[in-house]
Amino acid sequence: MNKQILSFLIIITYLFFMLIVTIINGRRKKHKKNAEGFFLAGRGVSSVLLPLTMIASVMSTFAFLGAPGMYYNHGISYFAIVLSQMWVCLMILYFGNKIRRQAKKYGYLSIGDYFQDRYKSSYLKVLASCIAVLMTMVFLAMQYVGNARALSMVTGEIVPYEAAIFVSVVFSLLYVLIGGASGVVLLDAIQAIILIVGIVVAAYIALGPSGGIDALFNTTASSLPELLSRPGPKGLYTDQYWIMQFIVLPFGLWLCPHVWNKSLMAKDEKALSRSAFSIPLSMIIIYGVAALFIGLAGHILIPASEVTAADNILPMMMTRYSHWLVAALIMGAAMSAGLSTMNAMLLVTSQIVSQDLILFKRKDQVTDKQNMFLSRIIIIAIAVICSLIALRPPQTLVQLVQDVAYTGLAQLAPPFIAGLYWKGVRKEGAIAGLTAGTIILFATRIMNVSPLGWPGFMWAFGINILLLIFISLLLKKKDISDIEARFFVPFK
Repeated sequence: MNKQILSFLIIITYLFFMLIVTIINGRRKKHKKNAEGFFLAGRGVSSVLLPLTMIASVMSTFAFLGAPGMYYNHGISYFAIVLSQMWVCLMILYFGNKIRRQAKKYGYLSIGDYFQDRYKSSYLKVLASCIAVLMTMVFLAMQYVGNARALSMVTGEIVPYEAAIFVSVVFSLLYVLIGGASGVVLLDAIQAIILIVGIVVAAYIALGPSGGIDALFNTTASSLPELLSRPGPKGLYTDQYWIMQFIVLPFGLWLCPHVWNKSLMAKDEKALSRSAFSIPLSMIIIYGVAALFIGLAGHILIPASEVTAADNILPMMMTRYSHWLVAALIMGAAMSAGLSTMNAMLLVTSQIVSQDLILFKRKDQVTDKQNMFLSRIIIIAIAVICSLIALRPPQTLVQLVQDVAYTGLAQLAPPFIAGLYWKGVRKEGAIAGLTAGTIILFATRIMNVSPLGWPGFMWAFGINILLLIFISLLLKKKDISDIEARFFVPFK
């Protein structure tokens, strides 16, 4: 039996092992039979499990494939993702904890529920839900791409790319349909540990033939110094784009529904605080150190003519410079990272589609059993659609997610934050800002224009904020006693 087949069997064995864990855990959990239990694990995720599930949801396949690929293409300019993550930590501590208490008090299951309650606007709830679903599906499709590439490459393409997508879809569906949020949280806890260990080992392997850390940077400085400065070899990280990243990355990342709803899952403030600090700490280890070393080492170890896609640089190095068993285990860790994110995305996307769109204003007309049946059907449909999108993948996964998914989700930030902290914000301002911002964002992307040298996102985000503030001040409401009572009375 050759090493490619053995590599495949090792990865499949791991996937089946995790499925057994999900089945056993699913039998123990009783609260997943209603929407709150199935989607939010009964709002009872502990301070041990929540930080790990947060890490697993944030990192994904990008930690193994996308991040090294970005460093390979753009050098240390991509370090912006690490520098911006302290903002995510603060968002979870302040915004996340406040929305957790609000959600528990009023029964929110999603950001759409919050918008509906805060602004009394069905339009805003539907628009926010549609943005969340579409952007998350882009993200999810790229997770299928990453996992399929990892599995196909480590098996020497014995498993074709299309078949590898099928494997990822089947197992992600089984984990979510059987385990619900409780099962996903447990899997995430295991997979977070595996992915951190896996990428640190991968970085260690890459440093060996590169001559160590000093030699890695010295060789890079002499052969391709553009990798060690902005705007990078491809000229992407200009001042304007760099500034944009410090807005897009924290807002876009935290407002990803599969990350945002972790605040609603938290058992208490302690669990949420620990999860907040887990993000920058894990980002430093994974994106700030390991992925950086792997990406730069790729230029030294792999001839550029052989690199068809930058995202393939890690599996190429592992198959060439490590034992086949080690390469299989590391690619298994990569798939572990991807599956943990897929599970969370499938769960939260089906939640938004079923609860906020299809059953909008009709939840009380269906039983819990009917609700769960509908949600499971939607999970399957979303997985199929995203797998079809994944059949024609881009070369660089992270670039697509940053420039499409994160920028779209970041548009939700102005009305979300204003609703939490500004008593006088009006629904008309929130509607106008979010609508205009979304239209401008995608119009500039479709036309591929950057007015006055600034990316379309900056124009969209700025106009979103200005419209929200201007219209709210123009239509300032005199009687806000109801809003004060529901949203601005201190929690006991």
